[in-house]
Amino acid sequence: MRQRLTSEEPQIDWKHALRLLALDRNPESIPVLLMQLDQGERALEVLPLLRGYEDPLVGDAILQRLPEWEGELESAALGVLATRAAWAQKLMEAMETGKLSQSMLNAYTARHIAALGDQKVQASLEEVWGRVSSSPEGLREEIRRLSMTYQQAPLWAFDAAAGQKHFQKLCASCHSLERNETEIAPKLQGTGAKGIEYAIENVVDPNAVIGRDYQARIVRTVDSQVITGLVLEETPSAIRLRTATDTVTIDRQSIEELRISENSFMPMGLLETLDDRQRIELFKYLLSL
Repeated sequence: MRQRLTSEEPQIDWKHALRLLALDRNPESIPVLLMQLDQGERALEVLPLLRGYEDPLVGDAILQRLPEWEGELESAALGVLATRAAWAQKLMEAMETGKLSQSMLNAYTARHIAALGDQKVQASLEEVWGRVSSSPEGLREEIRRLSMTYQQAPLWAFDAAAGQKHFQKLCASCHSLERNETEIAPKLQGTGAKGIEYAIENVVDPNAVIGRDYQARIVRTVDSQVITGLVLEETPSAIRLRTATDTVTIDRQSIEELRISENSFMPMGLLETLDDRQRIELFKYLLSL
């Protein structure tokens, strides 16, 4: 007889039942597992199991509940949807039509979706999110070296408070941690949950994953001025850009060309002014966020 999961059962029983269902992988288990998505903390336990079932019901059930989820639950749900092209495509469609907020999608999930290798999904991802590319070999080697250096370091001997000072000097002008400020760079909260390689890759090779909202715009004016920045506001008469140093409002009649840059607004070589100790301090601080 199949193990049943009900909200009245003791915690130890349903966790034992989940372990049994994880080994079973019988399609008949799907309705039982989907019921647990509405059982609070059980959803976090069930979501990883659902990626093992190639059934549209699974993707639909997660997408239906996703608007009500946040934090760990939202991240876990997005992680599951990113494992199958059919589910990822439905996720992209929900974001394209406004059923789900595009801000849910972060670089971590975008890279997983891109790795699916599905052309239709890739096209939708670029429309909703932006471009995801592979790092050149030299940058990949630097990412591996820094990751190994960090992982082998005695982290207790490195001060995250010192890393915060490096952050204030190099990153804080764009990566504000205050929610009430205009966002011109992706949120860094939750970086620690994604791991050191993810953090290092995004700093060493910022052009590998560029969210659509953070792709720089290059404006060439009729008087040959070239301005690069992020769009803060657009109106029929003007466009307001945030440059690396200030905010600029440009009259549309003065614009000769407006295009999206192939490069991230975040500059390359950001770590070049830091030695290895300072880099470890910086990443220790970032992983604490």
